[in-house]
Amino acid sequence: MATTSDFSPEYLNANKGPQILAIIIVFPCLATITVSLRLYTRFQIVHNASYEDFAILLALIFGIATSICQGFQVYNGMGRHIQVLTMHQGIGSLKALFASIMMYNFGLTLVKLSICLQYLRITVDKHVRRGILALFWVTVANCVQTFVTGVLSCYPVAKFWDDRIPGGCVNKAGLWYGNAAINIIQDIWLITLPIFILRKLQLPKREKISLILILGLGGFASLASVFRLHALYIVAISKDITWDNPGTATWSAMELNIGIICASLPTLRALLAKHFPRVFHSSTSRRSYHHQRTDESDVQKKLVRQQEDLEAAQNRAIVVREEFDIQSERKDSPVSLSLPVQAPEMIQVPHMAQIARHPL
Repeated sequence: MATTSDFSPEYLNANKGPQILAIIIVFPCLATITVSLRLYTRFQIVHNASYEDFAILLALIFGIATSICQGFQVYNGMGRHIQVLTMHQGIGSLKALFASIMMYNFGLTLVKLSICLQYLRITVDKHVRRGILALFWVTVANCVQTFVTGVLSCYPVAKFWDDRIPGGCVNKAGLWYGNAAINIIQDIWLITLPIFILRKLQLPKREKISLILILGLGGFASLASVFRLHALYIVAISKDITWDNPGTATWSAMELNIGIICASLPTLRALLAKHFPRVFHSSTSRRSYHHQRTDESDVQKKLVRQQEDLEAAQNRAIVVREEFDIQSERKDSPVSLSLPVQAPEMIQVPHMAQIARHPL
């Protein structure tokens, strides 16, 4: 059995801990800021908070819990070579790893459920809704499966972090690969759904593509999933797990928090439009021009109708005047008849001056 004297001081003093801490602190902070802005937008600006907002808030809580567990792993030696750790540190690091796996799976599940709920809220096509609901329940089932297999990956459970305990464990590498592959498939499913959601909308091609990309941001975390899969392979073949595990931990933290951020970005449009109106000036101007043209057209139609009504009223007045003139001639007593015509009212025309309706 090798002792610490068999290794160089550089090897024994090597430590990846600071880099790990930087990642597991920065990314949750970015996710917290994004979710806070999302909740402010949904509650204070559009006043339309929904279930997906509460799901992403829970995902953020589990994401922060994941980073806390990873911090305990660093405290107990993750990022250092196993030869310099005590038995107590090794067990503490593996306990924190066990907890982080649970928190990570719950958080990632809630991110995907939040995106599915967002899709369901904006989709009316029944076939697309069935696809979204299928992904929703597949995600829920996979969460249950991941939790059960994660807890029971070793028997007794404590053998996961203390190999001295009698018992056994399943093939952890195969289990991790399988779960990672399912997550990647779900990510691809999430990316493709916006294409079917928006394909029937009558929009300019460029605007439709931009909406597809915005709604598909939630699946961007699939890139992190691919890199995490490679990190899992490194851990599976590792003989120095505390030194090789930081790749898995950091990619897990990035995947989860990037998913939270990307799922929240599409909801911030109202916030940006309020505080940075120039960014949306062109599209807003086009909509305003369209509404102005519509309003002006409606006013013109009203003016024509009221002009016709006034002409009809004048014609009726002429007929009545002639009848009274005939009757007055017969009685040799002239009768003066004056039929008042109601003065036209003023119409408020958006973006135009007031137009007075006068008979021609």
